[in-house]
Amino acid sequence: MINRLLAEYYSFENEAIRRLRNVYTLFRTLRILNSLRSPGKRYCIRVNTLKTSREDVIRLLKEEGIEASRYRFHNDVIYIKVKGPFQVKKHSKIVIADKAAAESVYMGANLYGPGVLKTINVKEGDLVSIYSPLGHLVAEGVARMDGPEMTAKKRGLAVETTNSVYKVPHIRELDVYKRGLIYDQSLPSILSIHILNPEKGWKIVDMCASPGGKTTLAAQLMENDGIIYAIDRTDRKTRRIRENCKRLGINIVQTFNEDSRFLYNKSIFYDADAIILDPPCSALGVRPKLYYNRSEDEFKSFEKYQRQFIETAVKLLKPGGLLLYTTCTLTLEENEQNILWAIKNFKLKIIKQKLFMGSPGIGVINDLTLTQRYEPDKHDTPGFFIALLRKLP
Repeated sequence: MINRLLAEYYSFENEAIRRLRNVYTLFRTLRILNSLRSPGKRYCIRVNTLKTSREDVIRLLKEEGIEASRYRFHNDVIYIKVKGPFQVKKHSKIVIADKAAAESVYMGANLYGPGVLKTINVKEGDLVSIYSPLGHLVAEGVARMDGPEMTAKKRGLAVETTNSVYKVPHIRELDVYKRGLIYDQSLPSILSIHILNPEKGWKIVDMCASPGGKTTLAAQLMENDGIIYAIDRTDRKTRRIRENCKRLGINIVQTFNEDSRFLYNKSIFYDADAIILDPPCSALGVRPKLYYNRSEDEFKSFEKYQRQFIETAVKLLKPGGLLLYTTCTLTLEENEQNILWAIKNFKLKIIKQKLFMGSPGIGVINDLTLTQRYEPDKHDTPGFFIALLRKLP
């Protein structure tokens, strides 16, 4: 009964509520659900130390009117304070955006044609309200084309956002971004690569690499010395990796369009010093989240799907090599239970992480407390899971 009420109130499926409550108390579940509705207080940015320093980036951002702060633990992380929540006016002219676009606009992004689902009485120049498919009012702005044009063309700037519930600078429009001095990346994602701590000369396989955040940070820490094979299934995804590498000045990355579950068929990927595995997941920890509609079948399929990647990762690793396993979800099945399955079925050992700023993993057996959870209500980050394992001889 309580799960159903929570599901209705937060626009989440029952299956997601049940999985959160399998891990957390009712009080913590409520806190996490409320946290998931917001982007958090800090928007993290990674400094590309191959090209610049943290101090120079902070200075350049200040010149553009953006105040950034140092993250105290690493010289390649800064953050910008997220502003909001703000009240957004309702207008008679309406644009309905798809879920992904609505969640971006909710944070101040402009709305582009591909994200428009429907318009109501909209003409170019009108003040409009932007809603999610479930009716969340996320922003207001000025229409930059007629409504029928928005839905017919599916390209170009549809609405220029003037006020949104939360506000974050448009990082990718800044000169410091275009020059490859920064990369927008969540704090747990950045820390996971520092936990791996890749060394110069290593051979790394990033099995689900797009858009390239972990790939390029690994290359950055390796000082562009070694080789990283960045794998993803489509040319669109690998093209994004290549574009980011070019912008950031990374030259040790080779991209491949492959299904990483079957990389064991190619000898080039064998004897890796490290594997980075951030497999497709239920994304229950991603923020902000206006609503969530994964089905029970989807949840179950992720666990099985992820284990196929793990099995291949073990084959590719050399003895003594490291497997970094991460997800942006909070379920037991996709996190601790997958790690427990891995160490029971393969010669793997969970090893202690040199950076531990989250919460211990759930479970007291088989060293599961050496894995790490980042929890939205507790750490002001997306929900995230990190495990580091070593392949035994």
